[in-house]
Amino acid sequence: MKTKLKSIKLLVALLLSTAFLTSCVDEPPPTKTLMQGNWELTAATDTAGNDIMNKVAFPVTVMQLTDDNGMLGTIGPKFMYLVYGGGKWTTLSAKMGQVFDYANLRFNTGEYFVESGTVERFTVEGKLQATAIAGGVLSDLLQILNIGNGWLQQTVYHKFIGVKVSFPQDETGKGTRGENDVYDTMIWEFDDETQAVYNYKDGQGNYVLWQGWPVDGFTRGTFTWTKRTESVNEVVQENL
Repeated sequence: MKTKLKSIKLLVALLLSTAFLTSCVDEPPPTKTLMQGNWELTAATDTAGNDIMNKVAFPVTVMQLTDDNGMLGTIGPKFMYLVYGGGKWTTLSAKMGQVFDYANLRFNTGEYFVESGTVERFTVEGKLQATAIAGGVLSDLLQILNIGNGWLQQTVYHKFIGVKVSFPQDETGKGTRGENDVYDTMIWEFDDETQAVYNYKDGQGNYVLWQGWPVDGFTRGTFTWTKRTESVNEVVQENL
């Protein structure tokens, strides 16, 4: 009997020790928490592995992701490339500096949406109405693309559902810049599981499906972001 009680006590002690050690293991913060902050785009490739940084940074792509799902920064060209990239991109690129007035710190906005806990995919929506000097509006770029006149004056909300997000670490569990910056790199992947939906809003602010461009033709690619302690304004000014 004593032997049986001793065995039970040892088993209970073992279970308690295992539970304690398990509770001591650091769980990663929720994905949305990791995504918040200021990020600079430091690498971008298409599905073939070709560098496309010069197609999405005018002069730099930087954004702020906030805890209330807000997104702010020089993200217009990146979303333009995702949606409309193709044979006419050279012509579009020539007008980027005119349309997106980042030199005067007039940025684009959008939103992102993440389920609670640790997840591998999220939704991001870019609002494309160029915040530019007089005459540099979204309709200029849509005109180049030969999009019908009925759509030229719309502010378009380009939503991508199922974008893959990850925070790579080395074999020791450190971030790419050292152990104090474990989650200093974020990767977005727009792949075959990602779906696109394009909308505009009516006079009451309701979403209306925008059919000015096919949703299945968006550019797949991988975008690597590096955490910045500086503000969006400061990063832009560094690169002017």
